[in-house]
Amino acid sequence: MLRELEFARGSCTDRKVTEPPRQFADETKLRIIAAAESLYSQNSIESVSFREIALAAGNKNTNAVQYHFGNRETLVQAIFAWRVWQMEPVRGVALDAAEKAGKPLSLPTLMRILCEPILDLTDDQGRHTYAAFMSKYLLLQRPAGTLHAADTRPDLSTNLRRILDQVNELVAAEDLYLGDYRVALSYLVVINTLVLSDNEGLPKHDPARFRKRFDISLDMAVAALERSCNT
Repeated sequence: MLRELEFARGSCTDRKVTEPPRQFADETKLRIIAAAESLYSQNSIESVSFREIALAAGNKNTNAVQYHFGNRETLVQAIFAWRVWQMEPVRGVALDAAEKAGKPLSLPTLMRILCEPILDLTDDQGRHTYAAFMSKYLLLQRPAGTLHAADTRPDLSTNLRRILDQVNELVAAEDLYLGDYRVALSYLVVINTLVLSDNEGLPKHDPARFRKRFDISLDMAVAALERSCNT
């Protein structure tokens, strides 16, 4: 379940980043988290039962989700925390490499560091389930008040916060809330491109075209942020 993540793009073309040595959760919990993310990415969070998640995780005990996580909110937060924990070292390496190069961190660089690790967060069928999950979250759960790991677990999201703070500084955000809102809108352009591409089967059938589409979505996200600097 805890697989190696390759970050062979952007400023880290010669690096291979693995997940932190400490264990995030035991194998049973990770199977449940991964199954929940996959099901949530295809359906609304409210419509998926704990029984469905337990069965998808290969657990004969259909009360396993309730036993390990208690409620849906705790399970959703565990998905956030797991994925942020996976992406943190990748983003940290990229940020450090960009800063060591001695050049100011630009919006294109920051957005690439923010979004590119998501390409590796796929299920067994190669679908970008975290992107789909995040899209539903930003459109539905976030407005309803569900917090993200960046809000609740600053110990897990240091590099994510570094990126958001530097983007906010570049766009001269009046306050962090409005700044993060701008980033979220731009982020949606990218992750929805992944979801659309998955639905078309593009990553499997035409990976070069998929990569080009991803790069275009990043350009569009950056252009939106740059435009917001003048409003």
